Amino acid sequence: MVRLFTALAIFGICACATEPLRTGQTISVGTSDRGYLRDAVALEDAGEGYRRLRPREGTRYGTTTLVRAIERAAREVATAFPGGYPLRVGDLSSPRGGTHPRHRSHRSGRDADLLFYVRDAGGLAARNEGWMRFDRFGLAALDQGVRVFDEARNWHLVRSLVMDREARVKWLFCSNELKARLLRHAARHERSPQAVMRATWILHQPSRGDRHDDHFHLRVGCSRAEGSLGCREESPHWPWLNDAARKDDVEAHTAANDTRLVGWLLAEEHLNQGGHVARRRLSTAAQPALASSR
Repeated sequence: MVRLFTALAIFGICACATEPLRTGQTISVGTSDRGYLRDAVALEDAGEGYRRLRPREGTRYGTTTLVRAIERAAREVATAFPGGYPLRVGDLSSPRGGTHPRHRSHRSGRDADLLFYVRDAGGLAARNEGWMRFDRFGLAALDQGVRVFDEARNWHLVRSLVMDREARVKWLFCSNELKARLLRHAARHERSPQAVMRATWILHQPSRGDRHDDHFHLRVGCSRAEGSLGCREESPHWPWLNDAARKDDVEAHTAANDTRLVGWLLAEEHLNQGGHVARRRLSTAAQPALASSR
């Protein structure tokens, strides 16, 4: 019965399209959690600055907007920080979208999981082996030591995505604590106030479900052309991505009003990261990571 209702809902969405789907045109139909994908684009197993986490699996498909956004952002980080490990890219969508065994979303080719850039305890770039959960100090405990959330590289990934005019980034889900660390880093080093403003709105911990303290969840929106072909996205609608009729979207401004985040950013910097490591008995011995593009 649930599948029947889902099919009917998707049919209703498609029926609202103002023009038929054109052969060969990639199109995301429906929403991120109720939709499908037509003539999808595949993200290659490896490219400049990135490697897929599960190269033998088929969840590599998305819209042209999503796939090209990942490729450009990974390339920009690799150019800005040469010699480090590549971005690890997790799931996108199945070839035709639809239900995904690991996700409630990822159904219409507009979602992708991006693992965080990490450093070892000695400050050197390290390989992210997958799904390491970082605490408010930016630390992840491993059997062989500790990994550190790489604020510089992760911020450059964020700012590359939110400032990409073609990417149409809707959300970058991550935990509130990591969002605060990224924005604190940006406040010190970022030269573009617009990049910081956009990141303040787009970085978001979901109100339900996973906190996203082990990866970014990237979601892109619909272009006008995609919208006319059945692509549907929910509010908020960011002012810099939409036409004049949507510039006063109240929900877009509400999304930036995060009191907990403000508290983090305005708090005195009294966090004793070294003491925190000692209390948890984490190894701080440096494990040099060899620069690699594997």
